[in-house]
Amino acid sequence: MRQRLPPLQWLRSFEAAARHMSFTLAAGELGVTQSAVSQQVKALEHYLDQALFLRRPRSLELTDAGRHYLPTVREAFSVLEEGTSWFLGHDPDRVVEVKANTAFSVLWLAPRLGDFFHACPGVEVNLSTAMWDADFTGGYGSVEIRFGRGEWGHESDQVLSRASIFPVAAPSLAERIAALDDLRGETLLHIGRTTYDWERWLEAMGEPALTGRNAHYFNTYVMSLDLARRGLGVAMAHDILVSDLIRRGELVRLFDQAVPVREAYYLFGPRHGAMSRAAEAFCVWLKETLCAVPGGAT
Repeated sequence: MRQRLPPLQWLRSFEAAARHMSFTLAAGELGVTQSAVSQQVKALEHYLDQALFLRRPRSLELTDAGRHYLPTVREAFSVLEEGTSWFLGHDPDRVVEVKANTAFSVLWLAPRLGDFFHACPGVEVNLSTAMWDADFTGGYGSVEIRFGRGEWGHESDQVLSRASIFPVAAPSLAERIAALDDLRGETLLHIGRTTYDWERWLEAMGEPALTGRNAHYFNTYVMSLDLARRGLGVAMAHDILVSDLIRRGELVRLFDQAVPVREAYYLFGPRHGAMSRAAEAFCVWLKETLCAVPGGAT
């Protein structure tokens, strides 16, 4: 006898709440009330006789049971979406779902997508940006580009491009910076609540104690490089992210020395199931395009 499944809406509420780690945000996505999402998740927990979330005063956290169940639910929805697309005349082999961080998407990928559209006119690209959680659960037709140290434990990852860092500034500001000591009078723009990139570069230059006049912190290179472009400070940049801005003269590389970092850009195919023809075409184009970048894919 086939096991009776819980209602689809219970599963949908669980998946959305787990993705947002918030009943309120899940409710906004699903078009229902926060109370409805909470009740549906509770009903699912009662049905499974397992707690799926730890409910904190201002946040949610998946239990071990929730972390175990979530990939199964996500893959089931992916299969349903693919099957439904077939009946609606939508060919999933013509769609590639691309996920990448904001900086890579805005500063490198988006300016080059026109070339991909021209090379593969029949492919539909769905691009989204995110700050990654621990697990990659992409389904058929999914491609993910991550920046990190390759410690995710997935067999499907490929190195796309190694990264080197160096400081950049707007042309008007760069004119007054001729030596390392000139940085002491400038505002330094940092990524995150850390000075790690700046520390790495300055240590390699033999000036580990050098600090600027002021420091500002951002969680993405999109913001730090935009402020640098406006002449509001000196930013540390990855070569791949800043190449177009330097080529257009909007930013200037201040010194010849670039310091390699342990992190790199990695390419992931779908963790569950095969790769669609559209995703295969996108990956081939991406790696070929990055071949022109020093340290890029080969």
